Amino acid sequence: KLFLEKLRPGDIFTHTYAHVNGRTPIVGEDGKVRDYVFKAQKRGIVFDVGHGGGSFLFEQAVPAVEQGFKPDVISTDLHTGSMNGGMKNINNVMSKFLNMGLSIQELIAATTSRPAKYIKRDDLGNLSVGGLADVTLLKIREGNFGFIDTKGKRMRGNQKIECELTIKGGKVVYDLNGIASSDWK
Repeated sequence: KLFLEKLRPGDIFTHTYAHVNGRTPIVGEDGKVRDYVFKAQKRGIVFDVGHGGGSFLFEQAVPAVEQGFKPDVISTDLHTGSMNGGMKNINNVMSKFLNMGLSIQELIAATTSRPAKYIKRDDLGNLSVGGLADVTLLKIREGNFGFIDTKGKRMRGNQKIECELTIKGGKVVYDLNGIASSDWK
């Protein structure tokens, strides 16, 4: 077993919720997360979403989260096939997990402080005195939304995370609704 014999604590297993040729999916035919997957996470193997164009299925993610197997890291595998497909962007991936039951606090940790910790970059993923002024202001929209996996299957949801404002190195680099700007009058 890769998880128990080859991977060491701190090793990162990406594309966690995939079902691709040559790899055993984490959720078996019986709809249950395989026991050794929980054991591997407990021993420190890092499970990363790595949602791309062919590596994320609701048939894996939804039952896993329902059974308490949550990702350590939420990331994208960004390329033209994924950004124009079911993945779209990190906010969309976070929204999928929000609608699966992860809290906003879990989502923020899984996309900021935890990835920074796992790659040993204590200077990233946190807001602290003297740190980089990299900040994103997110808004949770309520409504009727649809999210697509890499097989084109849809999951319905009532919440969607949207980026309102991004500050990089203390400078506004994205401002959806002009909240950092003064009115023209």
